Amino acid sequence: MNITLKRTISRDILENIFVTALEGGSNYWYYLSDEAVAIIRSYVPKEIEPCLSIAILKAIEKGIEVPIHDIEDIDSLLGELSMDNIATRLQKLYDDTNYSQSLDLEIAEMGDASSSDVVFQYLVMGEVVFG
Repeated sequence: MNITLKRTISRDILENIFVTALEGGSNYWYYLSDEAVAIIRSYVPKEIEPCLSIAILKAIEKGIEVPIHDIEDIDSLLGELSMDNIATRLQKLYDDTNYSQSLDLEIAEMGDASSSDVVFQYLVMGEVVFG
């Protein structure tokens, strides 16, 4: 018998994941273009939110899709962050027995750069590709 569980993940947890991943845990694989930053900042100006990683989450909450590229091939789109795919990809991660512990650590507020990286890879690509 299988039982499917759904978890609630607070905005604070998402913000922690974004900050930790974007400011260190995922820097080895992702690239954010100048154009993407300009779009983010057009919706969330630096005067309102100086921290880019939090501004990205706020822009996504406003309906913006943020493209994430491969740092080794900046023309290669790895995926897009959007409100449409966050819930689906988090559920997919939660269901993945190989990586769900990373999400559990984040929810328990015991996450680190490694666990945030795994979650961020799922948010962008729907799977762990790097690391």
